[in-house]
Parts: sequence; C-alpha cells; structure tokens
Amino acid sequence: MTTGILLLQLILLGSPAKENGPEQKISCHLSNATFIEFCQVIKQETGVTVYYQEAWVSQVKVTLDADSISILAAVTEALKGTNLRVSAWHNSLVISLNENLLTQLPDFERLNHKTIPETTKAKTTTESEDRYITGRKSDVTQTIRIGKPGLARNGVKASIQGRIIEEETGEPAIGATMFITETKTGAVTDLNGFLTIVLLPGKYNALFEHVGLQKKKYQFEVISDGDFTISMKRAIIQMKEVVVYGDRQMSMKLKDPGLEKLSVKSIREIPMMMGERDILKISQMLPGIVSVGEGSAGINVRGGSSDQNAFYINKIPIFNTSHLFGFFPSFNADIIKDFSIYKGHIPAQYGGRLSSVFNIITRQGNRKRFMARGGISPVASNIVLEGPLKKDTCSYLISARSSYSDWILGQINAPDIRKSRAAFSDFSASLTYDISKTQVSLFAYHSRDKFDLSEINSFKYANSGIALNFSHNYSNSLRAEYALIASQYSFTTTDVQEISSAYRHIYQIGQYEARADFNHVTGDKNTLEYGLDIIRYNLDRGTVNPFGTASLRSPIVLGKEQAFESSLYVADSYEVMPWLSLNVGLRYSMYTPTGPKTVYTYLQGTATEAQNITDSILFSKNQPIKWYGTPQLRAAITFETDMNGSIKISFNQMSQNLFMLSNTVSISPNTQWKLADYHLAPSKSNQYSVGVFRKMPEAGWETSVECYLKTTDNFPEFKDGADFLNNPNLETAVLQGEQKAYGMEIFIKRNSRKLEGWLTYTYSRSIVRVNGGRPSPALTLFQGQTGIFVPALVVVIEPPVGPGRPHHLRHGIGQEAIALGALAHFLPGGMALFPLRGGRGL
Repeated sequence: MTTGILLLQLILLGSPAKENGPEQKISCHLSNATFIEFCQVIKQETGVTVYYQEAWVSQVKVTLDADSISILAAVTEALKGTNLRVSAWHNSLVISLNENLLTQLPDFERLNHKTIPETTKAKTTTESEDRYITGRKSDVTQTIRIGKPGLARNGVKASIQGRIIEEETGEPAIGATMFITETKTGAVTDLNGFLTIVLLPGKYNALFEHVGLQKKKYQFEVISDGDFTISMKRAIIQMKEVVVYGDRQMSMKLKDPGLEKLSVKSIREIPMMMGERDILKISQMLPGIVSVGEGSAGINVRGGSSDQNAFYINKIPIFNTSHLFGFFPSFNADIIKDFSIYKGHIPAQYGGRLSSVFNIITRQGNRKRFMARGGISPVASNIVLEGPLKKDTCSYLISARSSYSDWILGQINAPDIRKSRAAFSDFSASLTYDISKTQVSLFAYHSRDKFDLSEINSFKYANSGIALNFSHNYSNSLRAEYALIASQYSFTTTDVQEISSAYRHIYQIGQYEARADFNHVTGDKNTLEYGLDIIRYNLDRGTVNPFGTASLRSPIVLGKEQAFESSLYVADSYEVMPWLSLNVGLRYSMYTPTGPKTVYTYLQGTATEAQNITDSILFSKNQPIKWYGTPQLRAAITFETDMNGSIKISFNQMSQNLFMLSNTVSISPNTQWKLADYHLAPSKSNQYSVGVFRKMPEAGWETSVECYLKTTDNFPEFKDGADFLNNPNLETAVLQGEQKAYGMEIFIKRNSRKLEGWLTYTYSRSIVRVNGGRPSPALTLFQGQTGIFVPALVVVIEPPVGPGRPHHLRHGIGQEAIALGALAHFLPGGMALFPLRGGRGL
C-alpha cells in the first residue's frame, strides 16, 4: 500500500460473492490510492476479480468515500473522467477502452427465404459500404499448425521461419513485426519478408503488424521446426485515430544508433523540385547530414567529405547519384520500397566508406496483376510497368524516365545559355522468381546525363549496374543470400574554351563483386550474421587527347589501376537482459593494388615530387603491389531506461580504399576516382557515439540527442593547383593527414497526428591537419663576414591544401614561428629564415 491511502475499508453488506458478485455492497473510504491497489483489495475482501491492462490504469488514482455502494458502481466511479469502461462478466469485472463488452447478440427475426421479395435479394450496398461492414465484423482467429508430430521433441525449442507478403501485390512486407503475446517476444521481417523466431512447443497468440497494412491475429500451434507464410491486406482506416506499430527501426527508442529510415509515405510527401521527387534532398533534413551547397551534388555526413558516403540500390554501388549537377535525383522515387541511412553504427556487412551507407531497396513488382503508372513534370516524364509473368511466383518491374528540359534554357536571355543543351535519362528493370524456399532476382540499372554549355564545354556521364541475387533457406534458422554484382561509371569531357588547348578526356571505373551473406538464428535471444565478399576494381584514367586541328595540346596517358579487396565479417545480436541488448561485429578486409604498373620511388626523407625520383619498380599483370590488412570492430549497446526511453552507445571502425580527386567542394561530372596504391594508403577511422532516445506516445512526440567523435588517419588532401589532367603520377599531388570531427545532433519528431513533421539541429566541427611532406631540419647559419653566430629557425611554408585553408608552417625545433614583415628572410625552395630571441620564434 502506498502512503497516499488514508483509509481503505471494505465491509460486506450483502450476500456472499458467489451470489451477488459485482452487485454486492461495500463500504469504501480511500484517498489517492492507485487503481491497482484498489482492485487487489476488492479481490482479497470480496472475491470479485477486476481484469484490466496495467498500462491503461497505471496513472489512475482513486479517491472514494461511500458507506454503501456496489462494487460495479465503485469501480465505475473510480474510472470517471477516463476513456475506460467497466463491464460485468459472470462474477467479475472487465475494463475496456472506449466501449463496453457486448453482453448479448442483437435482436433478429427468422425469415423464410422463399418469402423474401426479389427487391430484398438485390444488392443494396455500395462497395465502400461493404468494406466498412466487413471491417466491423468480429475477429475470427485462425489457427496455424507449425511442424509435424513425428519431429516433436519435448522441452526442445522449435525454430520457426515465416514469410509475410502483401496480399494485393505479392511483394514482401519489409519491416513487418510478429509479436507473441504469451512470451512477450517477437521478430521483424528482412528485406525479403522473412523472419525467424524460436519457441517451445505449445499454443501461442501471434499478432502481425505493419505500417499501412491491416493488423492480423493468428493462433500458433507449434509442434516442431517448421515454416509459414501469411499475407496482409492494405489498411482501410475508418476510425478517427489509429496507431500502427511497424518496422522497429522506425521507432526512435528501438532503432539502431545513428540509423535513419525514410518511409515511402515520407518520400511521397517531400517537396518536389520541378515535379521530380529527390530522396537525397529529404536525407539532408535529417540530423548530421548536410549538402555541400544548393543546386550541387555531394553530401557531407558527420564531418566527412562527399566521397566517404556509399550509395547502393539493390546492392549496386552508384558513383554519381545526381542528374544535371545535383538538381535532380538519379533514382525514380516511384519504385523505392525502403531507404535506410547508416551513419552511426554501421553493420559489419558494409565496408569501404568512412562516414555513411545509403541503402535503397526497390519494389519487386506486383505478383497479382498488371499495373502501369506514369507522370509528366515540367522537365521530365516517367513510366512504371509491373505485373506477374506467373501469378504469385514470378514478377517484373520496369521503370524509365527521360527529360525534355532544353526549353527552360531557351527562356534565358544569355546567348551562351540559350545555345546550351541539357538532358538526362534513367532506366531500371527487375525480375523476381520464387521457388519454395528459394528466391532468384535480377536487377539492372542505367542512368545517363549530357550537358553542352554552348560550344565551350560538353559533359557526358553514365552509371550502369546489374545484380543477380540468389537466396535460399537451408533450414528454419539458417538463411543464405548470394550475389553477383557489376557496376561501372564513365564520363567524357570535351573542353574547347581555348582552341589552342582544347582536349577530350574519357574516364571509366568498374567495380565487380561476389558476396555471400548468412543469417543464423542460434536461440530466441541470439542471432548471428556472417559472410564474405570479393571485389575487383578496374580503373582507367584514360588519355587526354587534343580536340580539333587547332589544338596544340600533347596527348597524355593517365594510366590504369587495378586492385582486389576481400572481406570476412561476423556479427552477433544478443539480448543480454530484457533491458539490455548488444550487437558486436568484426570485419577484416584485405586490400591489394595489382599490376601491371610502374611505380616510382623517391629519395628517402624528401617530398614525393618529380625531381626526387630515384628508381622505378615494374609490376607484372595481377602481381600484388602492396598489402593492406584492416581489422574493423563494430559494437552497439542499447540500455532501455523504461518503456519509453533508451540510451545507446556505439563504436565503429571503418576503412576506405577509394577516393575522389577534387580541389572543389562540389562534385563535378568530371571528378575522378582514385584507388589506394603503393604511396597512397587507405584511410581508417574510429567513431564513438552516445545518445539518449525517448518517445512520448500520448502526445505523438519522439526525441533524441546524440553526440559523436570521429578520428581519421591517412585523410587525403591535395595541394593547391593540383592538376589531375596532366599528371599521371598522382602521389606528387596528394597529401595525407589526420581528421578530427565531433558534434551533437538533436532530433524532434511528431507523428500519428494530423500535423506531422520533424525539427533537427546539428552542431558539428571538422579539423584536418596535413603534413606538407617536406623535411625541415633545424639549421645553424653564420651570417655576414664578421663571424657573428646567429641562431635561426628554418620554416617550410607549404601552400594551402584546400580552399580556405591556412598555409602550413613546419619547423625543426618544435616552436611556433610568426612571420613579421621584414624579419622573415625567404630562401630558395620555399623556406624562410626567422631570427630567434631567447630560443623562441618571433
């Protein structure tokens, strides 16, 4: 009992409970008691049980002063002012939300079907009314029997694999949840609609839910290991308000740290640029993600550069994600089913980038019927075709977009702009085939851009990719997915701004990958994920050729690069306690650039510049040039503070072997990619993050505050004026240093209400420190002919390594030097002589 109860006295005034039940009289005097305590005393003194959901009455306080009142009236008075209702059921009471229990069937009149008039037999309700009436019918719980009696083992848990699909289309329901009422446990479907759960043999009530789909209830009769498939209809909501629980990663409290997921609903509601939805623009409204500039390509995530983000569409890596320099997206939003952004805890199956992973999953096509949709905007038109090749088994989806934006350029007065041309197109197609426990899918993607700036410049670039996926369920607890992936990016640049130096440059990079991923459920609280992948990189920097007969430029062969990368990973998700869950993963990647290649060596202790070349090493075809092994630890811990809040801590190690060569902030179509090689080492980063996440379901609010710290080694920067078109030896233009980034992200979101949206605030700072690459020993210098000894400090003044960066001052004796006008005597080779006073630089 709490101290809030001043007086609680229950005196039976009527006959025994067995005879009167809830109608028997009691004397009740209490103040500020909890409803749960009130019901416990009623049960103890009268034998009448009150059934209720504890969460409904946890905040109800009871103050009652009555000498003779029935139990039913007392409970009704205690709940006055709430949306809870009391109903008598046999000799007990039942608390329900908003409405009382039905105690009898409605009145009806038996009619002879032979006497029913023909007009009565005719259909008198509309289709929408039929759907409404159907929705009001009482739930009929179906029973699903799982397993076979001959395989049952007493006391041994059964591994159950299920698949949830959408009834209208036959596509997998990604992120659907299954909740077992008796055990308070559940599971979530993966990208193919599969889930796995471990239960003891017996009978269970299962609840299935998904955003936008009707909730379903089943009774499971678990006998042994087995599987099941259910279909869920699209929701027709006819109530004032409904709360639907779907993908756990959409919940602020339950999602992984640093993970952002965008629902299809959010994608469809974002503002459109000239009628074209851009899923990357909405990602910039999330905390920690910013654009490098309006109307430009490139995204910075948690202080990282644009090339530190990986973009995948159905496992195909995309090297350029924008149309027309960032004004339009490369992805058709009408075919997207799931969009996830990993920027904190990145699962061990992903690698190759330091900052984030943008993972896009498309729809698989309607397995029930043919559908076509399209649209026309001021700049482009699109069409989507989908349907079954074999009903419920094989489906296809085709999407195409093409622009006609040249008319906009014609409205501009500038002659150079009116003569310009701009066009883009993209195409994607998928084919999916289901066999018993196996699914085979093929996805192809191609995008193309062309921009002509009058007769001065011409840019063409294209992304192409194809992915073949084969997934198979070896058992109810082991699922495997195999994939063969190929991706290419190429561009052609023609520059005739100056006729005497006009040129054409053709560039291409290819990434070819084979991977295997396994999901193994080892227990009801433990899941293992492990796999491997092998990647082959082919990079052709091309040849810069003169363009036109008047060009005096000499051809320059920039060379080719090749490399192999192989990785192994294993991750374990373990629920240590109901309030504590742990996800630990280890990824080990081995990267090696290969021949044929001629590598130059430089004089030890000097900068990597052409005048310091001492020798060359010739590597034959496929001969390893250098080995880089990188272990990467991934860990995330979630503490549930209460039913509405959690604290999450994560640690991430990443490595990156592919970089962009750019002296500008924004990504241009002719920005080149560069592989790590003999001189340029892969970048490595460590990221620490901690966050507090909380939801307020009564008001529909969700909030989070997350802080992070990221340190990076071998961060690539480029010398000012670095020329990537005339320099085949890029090690002479590249510098590597250290980066430190830290920040705080605040996220406030409101959903499940008429007014929805979110507000974010991000504070971030990134500091890059780069070694200029030249030695700077302390020197002793004798000046003049008088023989006077003058101590001096020799300082190497490096040019800025990026836009807006200060000159780098390095010195030999570890003291700071400040140049004060004529006090600094500049020497050949970029050195300056500073007189010393008292051993410190002026």
